[in-house]
Amino acid sequence: MELELKGFGEFEGVELLQKLHLFQKLTFDETTRLGSIIQYVDLPPETVVIQENALGDALYVIASGEVRVTRDINNDGEHTADEEIGRLKAGELFGEMSLIDDLLTSARVTTVSDCRLLKMPRDKFEALLGSDDKLAVKVFRSFCRTLSERVRRTTAMLAKHQALHVAVR
Repeated sequence: MELELKGFGEFEGVELLQKLHLFQKLTFDETTRLGSIIQYVDLPPETVVIQENALGDALYVIASGEVRVTRDINNDGEHTADEEIGRLKAGELFGEMSLIDDLLTSARVTTVSDCRLLKMPRDKFEALLGSDDKLAVKVFRSFCRTLSERVRRTTAMLAKHQALHVAVR
């Protein structure tokens, strides 16, 4: 006799969200509310999840599988192997900026293997945060913290590059 646990899969998504740097400061209850808007998406290899220069509509978390991130450097509509800028695996996220701005996406994301993704649609995200000011403040502070860390890393990288450039002269 096989035991079926109703709703158990929902906790898998909540657990994964809690592990993400972006949502680590949230309580279990707050993460569960975010988890309630998650949709599970199963995709085969070579499926484009996010198209470059499109309006993003969701944050994605990789539950299983791997995705490739590419940019059309040559502006020829192709995304070749030499235009790969990264790979993401289980436990990583992408598309988060589409939850907070209306700019076009900066890269294409394509599945490399069979993938199970947790999709947090922008419209449901906005509706949830619009109904809960406390949760909205915590989530947006977390976004600000993440962006600040990225800016600091980029600044340090650029400073190091500039120092190397000056040293070569």
